[in-house]
Amino acid sequence: MSMLFVILVGLAGGLAGALQSQSLGIMEDRAGTLVSTFVTYAGGGLAVGLLMLAMGGARLSDLREVPWWAFTAGLMGLVVVASLGITVSRLGLGSGLTLFTGATLILAALIDHLGLFAEANTLDPRRLAGVTFVIFGTWLVVGGS
Repeated sequence: MSMLFVILVGLAGGLAGALQSQSLGIMEDRAGTLVSTFVTYAGGGLAVGLLMLAMGGARLSDLREVPWWAFTAGLMGLVVVASLGITVSRLGLGSGLTLFTGATLILAALIDHLGLFAEANTLDPRRLAGVTFVIFGTWLVVGGS
């Protein structure tokens, strides 16, 4: 898989995330957290289920090789979707996504540094400066909300 393709997928995911977050904020305002989260997961589950069928099934048996804690991804996804709906509806799209992204980047740097799920990627002075800028940038964007 080429690096260009990986970057384009990442950009597409970021764009979809912004659009999804705005939609979640609107649903959150009108129908509440549980309904907006349900609609998101039901629609996504239906879409991926149809895609799996169209592509000839799935490799569900391979899930036996996955560590138990990886199955918490669905529950964490509920927290992601609900938190985006709540923060975007109350802080606006820019502040809500900045807060979410800042928290994500800070925890990712810590997980990388400690090598919790893969080989450690030490938090050297350059990366520490980046995390510091993320914290400061998040404060600048969200602090006035």
